[in-house]
Amino acid sequence: MTARRGLRRPETKAPEPDSGPPQALKLVGTVLANTTLLTALLYFFGLVETQVFFAYFRVHYTLLGQTPDEIFARGVDGVLLPLAGTAGSVLSFLMLARFLRIRLSENGWARLLRIGTPIAAGLGAALIVAAGLIALDPVPFRPYPGLPGLGFALGVLMVLFAWRRWASAHRSNLLELVLGYLLVSIGLFWAVSDYSASVGVRRGFEVAAQIPTRPAATIYSAESLNLTAGGVLQVKCADPDAAYKYRYTGLRLLLQSGGQYVFVPWTWRAGTDVAFVLPKSDKLRLEFGPARSVPPAAC
Repeated sequence: MTARRGLRRPETKAPEPDSGPPQALKLVGTVLANTTLLTALLYFFGLVETQVFFAYFRVHYTLLGQTPDEIFARGVDGVLLPLAGTAGSVLSFLMLARFLRIRLSENGWARLLRIGTPIAAGLGAALIVAAGLIALDPVPFRPYPGLPGLGFALGVLMVLFAWRRWASAHRSNLLELVLGYLLVSIGLFWAVSDYSASVGVRRGFEVAAQIPTRPAATIYSAESLNLTAGGVLQVKCADPDAAYKYRYTGLRLLLQSGGQYVFVPWTWRAGTDVAFVLPKSDKLRLEFGPARSVPPAAC
């Protein structure tokens, strides 16, 4: 049996590389997998919370030399809930879309997309415009931290979805998708920054509420510190040979960091009272006792 000549096997055309959403998501995922970038983001959000937290007590954070570990810990505090909320929302949306895709027929699914596309385009454009207006005057929306940024990110996603549906007959443009994902990332960055700042305020409020119950701090100093505030009492020791000639009571230690102590009066109130920043020194001696302890009248 002779083989036929002149017949060739049909050439299989190599599949074109997909330039649509999977390729764009792969590129974005590569960027997000960069540990240096994630570390920088965590540090930034921690720094935002640190600034707002100490501003609550009227102390500039640069005076304290906060360590990276302290800032990273605050960054986790400000990122954990937004990250969980975003992941949960995306998972819920994907599960709902899959459920509808299974339950609906082909015609029903196509009809749902046909109706939803213009709605998504209009609502997305409205959210983007609203976010832009809020950015010009953010004060009325400060009680709702993260909402403007989330609205912007959601609006971009809706517009991008509508555009993809409208241009589905044409080849995907990788640049459009990457820029769209970049805008979504900017919106999420905006939202998490606002949320981190609100966490700083909330942590400051919580710490301030605990000040009266913290251990009483007594400062013994070789020199006068002139700590004048409500609830703070200065006593000059009568013993001329005392190494520490001044005693200060009525204080609570807020924290120690970067070689600095931060004290506040035990009656501290936001908006009216002050905080004291003292450097660690051999001329200071600290004593701590029960919150309601009464110091002796003399040194």
